[in-house]
Amino acid sequence: MNKNIKTFICTVIVIAYILLLIPTITAQETFTRRNAVVIAVEKVGSAVANLSTERMLVERRIDPFFGFRNDFFDQFFNQFFGQHTEKRVKQPLGSGIIIDEDGYIITNEHVIRRATVIKVTLSDESKFDATVVSSDPIEDLAILKIESPSPLPYVKLGTSKDLMIGESVIALGNPFGLENSVTIGVLSAKNRTITYRGEEGNLEYKGLIQTDALINPGNSGGPLVNINGELIGINTAIVNQAQGIGFAIPVDKVKETLTKLFSFREIKKIWLGIEVEELSDEKNGILITMVEDGSPANNAGLKEGDIITEMDSLQINEVLDFKKNMTKRDVGQNVTFKINRKESIKKIKVKLQKAPLPSVEQLAGNKFGLEIQELTPSIANRLGVGWLKGGVLISGVEVNGPAEKAGIETGFVLVRVAQYRIYNLEELGILLNQIKRGDLISMSFVFSDHSGDHQAHVRLISR
Repeated sequence: MNKNIKTFICTVIVIAYILLLIPTITAQETFTRRNAVVIAVEKVGSAVANLSTERMLVERRIDPFFGFRNDFFDQFFNQFFGQHTEKRVKQPLGSGIIIDEDGYIITNEHVIRRATVIKVTLSDESKFDATVVSSDPIEDLAILKIESPSPLPYVKLGTSKDLMIGESVIALGNPFGLENSVTIGVLSAKNRTITYRGEEGNLEYKGLIQTDALINPGNSGGPLVNINGELIGINTAIVNQAQGIGFAIPVDKVKETLTKLFSFREIKKIWLGIEVEELSDEKNGILITMVEDGSPANNAGLKEGDIITEMDSLQINEVLDFKKNMTKRDVGQNVTFKINRKESIKKIKVKLQKAPLPSVEQLAGNKFGLEIQELTPSIANRLGVGWLKGGVLISGVEVNGPAEKAGIETGFVLVRVAQYRIYNLEELGILLNQIKRGDLISMSFVFSDHSGDHQAHVRLISR
């Protein structure tokens, strides 16, 4: 074999070896680049919601009555009639995160406050109209619902009990309208307390997560996740002047608030008649701590001390699971509970009923010193609030009662209790029946006088 042939063969062998090696090199480079952060973002990104809110704003006189002004009045004015004064429209952006394949979304309450229309856009550009299920301005959390013909991607809820200072965290959202943005940082601190001047007065946020992952306006309501792609917090941009500091509501606090917001008795007006709590040990299920006399649960045979493990064959391990699934039920439906009663397994079927109407007038008087009556259109027109759709009229105030001490007067119209909009006496009665002695309850009122239309917001302690 001559020298030229040997050289040619050697060259071919070297080229072939290089060609065989290239895929291995490419795979190694790809594997290196596709690190834990990339994988976590891939898990969560499709569940991040871009929220666009159309806000109808009305220019109003500042109400000095309680020392601060709130946009609550304008929300209902524009939502129902809005043909009173000049108005302008804004379209602010915020974020949210889907927590359930049925389309429940968590966001900050301030993101959707006063929104008449809420549009949701997902990472695949699919668009939905969202409705507000319930909200809590004190905890700054809200639940939205979108309807999809197919199951939606959702984030796995983690825990904030085992957070570690210095661990990697990822913030996702739509800062300044820049959709599907990702920022990375570390968990800088736990249990931060921040005082924030909000529309309910000075609000104190306790137990916040602090991170150096950038959280800007538009990130609010979006998820903060750990390196495993599990939700550990809801981002909130409450310190606008901060540089390189972000805060998030820890996920355990979010879960606690959600169990209150998913109140099926107020949302769907259905009556089951039990109170539940999570088990302290490692057992599956939730514990029934109280059964109302004469309730559907009582009549069906559920008892205090029973452990609910399944609901219509769906495993139940958390109170949030139970309440979330109860909001999908309606009056007249049957629900089958699988329970553990002293190590004996039983199945009990309960037919849901309409929540009973308590004596709302007596409740309002006993708890807050208020005399109330239905707001009719003729009364509303006479009071100068004919534009208002629904509410409960304050027809009298007990001398030296909680309401009078807070500045509530005859002629005010009650439009919100806690996180719920009030349209009539029946809705108010259901809510007041759930309030216990010593509870601190926020209420919102509207009224009109010679200087224009106003709103008032107070917090009352139930007696």
